[in-house]
Amino acid sequence: MLIGAVLLATPAQAEDRAALVARSPSLALDGPVTPLVAPIAVGGAGWGPFRRLCVTKTMLRPDDGQEVATSPPSCFNVEEAREDGGTWQLALRTDPLPGGMRVAFTTTRDAAGTVGETDIAVPEGVAAPPPPVMARLRGIFRAAIEANAMPPATIAPGAEFLMPLPVGAVDPDLRVERDGLVCTAEGEATADGRRVLVAICGASGGGEISPGRAMRILIAGRFAIDVATGMVLRHGYGSWLEMEADPRGSMGRMEMRGVSRQSLE
Repeated sequence: MLIGAVLLATPAQAEDRAALVARSPSLALDGPVTPLVAPIAVGGAGWGPFRRLCVTKTMLRPDDGQEVATSPPSCFNVEEAREDGGTWQLALRTDPLPGGMRVAFTTTRDAAGTVGETDIAVPEGVAAPPPPVMARLRGIFRAAIEANAMPPATIAPGAEFLMPLPVGAVDPDLRVERDGLVCTAEGEATADGRRVLVAICGASGGGEISPGRAMRILIAGRFAIDVATGMVLRHGYGSWLEMEADPRGSMGRMEMRGVSRQSLE
């Protein structure tokens, strides 16, 4: 990812939320979005008939804006989803990671949208990582589920609502304003035959990626949120990333534009 970032980095004009929304990937919906005219209750079911979650992030070449993949899609396959007293017991496995390994993990999600502790199955013949590393990995996999959902809420037309974004589990040095995506409902639609709330969401944050070197990021786009579960069925957003020069002189200032697509099938 870093090699791709170096190759694509170039001075460019910073983008605001409106510009990111304008160039965000379109959502794959079954039909048009109907404006929201009354409050809508979202969430309450811990899971649905979901079997695969994929997020694909690409960067844009500075010269022509063409997308360039700098890392493979991040995908989880749901091998088991079983409801037990209102809480869903989930067993998931990643697509092959670099090197061919597929990581299996288990977690839970209940009617309140709470994702439980994550347990990772160490493959046979592979040495277990040290406890601090294992704890970090558990947090990352848990955050991957939490970041694609919201707790139950009643959303009024034109009112802001928040989707939590637990970035601290992925990078403790990164902070997001208001701890999540700030969203405004656009309307209702269907995706894969399921009723969804379509919202414009954005977040800004930053932190240190190395001593004395700050990073700032802004993302914004559209999200299709499953009304029954509060899970994100689709997202398409644009991103703007800025990294200051390394004070030690090893790397200069970089600015990058990217896009992200998500699907929960």
